[in-house]
Formats: sequence, C-alpha cells, structure tokens
Amino acid sequence: MAVKINLGAWDSVFAVPSQVVDEGLKFSDGVKLKVLLFVLRNAGSNFTDKDISEATGVNITDIPEALDYWVSMGILQKSSGEYSPAQITDNSVEEIKPINNIKEKNAEISDSANKTDNKDENSKPKFTVSRPQKPDYVFTSQRLAVDEELQMLVNEAQVALGKTLSNSDISTLLMLKDTCGVPLDVILMLIQYCISIDKGNMRTVEKIGIQWADEGINSVEDADNKIRQIKQTSKYFSVISSAFGLKNAGSPTKKQLEYGNKWVGEWKFSPELLREAYERCVDTKGETNFRYIDGILKRWNANNIRSEEDLQKFENSAAKNKFKQKSSYNIDELEKIDTLDNF
Repeated sequence: MAVKINLGAWDSVFAVPSQVVDEGLKFSDGVKLKVLLFVLRNAGSNFTDKDISEATGVNITDIPEALDYWVSMGILQKSSGEYSPAQITDNSVEEIKPINNIKEKNAEISDSANKTDNKDENSKPKFTVSRPQKPDYVFTSQRLAVDEELQMLVNEAQVALGKTLSNSDISTLLMLKDTCGVPLDVILMLIQYCISIDKGNMRTVEKIGIQWADEGINSVEDADNKIRQIKQTSKYFSVISSAFGLKNAGSPTKKQLEYGNKWVGEWKFSPELLREAYERCVDTKGETNFRYIDGILKRWNANNIRSEEDLQKFENSAAKNKFKQKSSYNIDELEKIDTLDNF
C-alpha cells in the first residue's frame, strides 16, 4: 500500500541555525535577513551577488556587508572571496549543505567591510561588523507604514528639528531603533542634545547614536549621565584652552579631552599653574606639546604642588639640596615618568 503525506508549504523546508534567532536577530535588519534566507534556501547552488539582488530586492552593493555580518556572528565563514557554513557547535542544529561559489563581484566594497576578514570568528561586535547598515528606501517606507513606534519617533524628531525628515533621515532613525537597539526615548534625548550643541542634524545624530549603542547606553539614565560627562569634560578642556591662550582650536581630540579630565578634573590644577607648565613647555620645545606638559604636571602632582607658592617652595628646597629643579624638562626624563601615554 502506497502512503503519501501532503504537507503543503511544509513539504519544502530548509534549516536555519538557532544561533540566527538567539544571537543574530536583535541586531540584524531586513537586508541581512533577506540575504541569509536566500543563501540558506539555495545551499548547494551556484549564484552571484546579482542573483541575490534580483531575488531579494536588496541593493547589490549592500550584499557583501550583509554576508560579512553573518560571518561575524559565526553563521558563515569566508575564505578566498567565497562563503561557506561556519562550524556549528550547537549539537541540536543539523549541518547545513555546503554553499559554493558565492563570489564577491563588487570591487568597491568598503574598507571597513574588508577589515572583518582578519577578525577572529569568535569575536563578535556589539551590533554589526563595521558600522550599522541603514535600511533601503523600500524597507524604510514599508516599516513607516505599519510601525506605530517609528511613526511617533519620526513625528517627534520632525517637531524637535523643525523640518520634514527625508527618507534617508527616517532610515537613520530606523537603524538606531532596530539595528543598534537604541530605545526611542534615548533617541529623542540624543536629538535634543545635538540641538543643544548647535549640531541638530541627522548626520550628527547618527554618529553619536552609533557611539552610544557601542557603549551600551540604553536608558534615559545612562544617556543623562553620558551627557553630563560630555559637558563636564568640555568644561575641563575650556579651562585648559583659556589657560594656554588657544584660539580657534577647533574640536579637541579624544586624547586632549583625557588630559583635561586628568589635569583639571582629577589633579585640580589651577589655570595659573596650567599656564606656568604651558610656558615652560613652549620655552623648551618651541611649541605646545600636551605630552610634555603632562610630564611637568605629573611631577608637580606627585609633589602635591597646587599653587605658584607651592612651586616656588619646592624649587627652592630642591636647589638647597643640590637637586635644582630646571626651568625646562628633559623629554627623556618625562617619558620615563609617563608610562600611560602611548602614541
């Protein structure tokens, strides 16, 4: 007796590793999922980026980054420009059929995507391979039509920024919300912060939003603490900038901000002593050298010098003991003192 069971749509299925849902789903978007599902569905077949694009509607230039995302999550592995299934350690998942000859056709792949080739497969980024991938126009429009949270976010952002957001702007908000996992209230707080520093544009919102996501800022309290920290750090550097007489210095570097936190926030040096250290540096080096100044201030801090009077007493005492403090400092000596700075 012949027996046949008709499973309908379930008569043709393919395996999706549990890891895709357990670890990769939260920080992936529609583009990445479309590419992965097509790849898994057509395992064993030869196809190109163009074939994936035509079947999924994903822009062909976005496909390599989407594939590299799944490499970083340990779903796929890459060798000599071709992708294949990574070794699955979960015994509950059946082995996927080999995926052959998924060629990289695009020579213009971004450098950031290429750098992922050298990463350890077990090293997973916080949300994407290099930087979050913004959803395309079609996907953004579809989500905006059905996602009430996104609609509210867009409306609030438009009111705050005083303009109608473009589709590209909306895709940035969607990326921060879905791909980066930044909560809505934190995104709105971020927008207000950018406006407060006269950088109320989506480019700045995107840049800072990605940084916050990478730092794990996922609550209003975290965001408030971060903003307070940024403002305080800026104040510290303003003290230094004023003491040094720096005009039109532009945006300070991360290292300069760290010096500000240390010299003013931690060591509590006054503008007068900062100026004295600056002048000694310029007299010796002929230029403003933050590393050299840090060496001077580190020595003063170690000797509890907090005023010009303290400095005078210290140098007079050193002179009497035949260890006269030089008015300039030898850079080799400072480098021995400074074990924290590596450039």
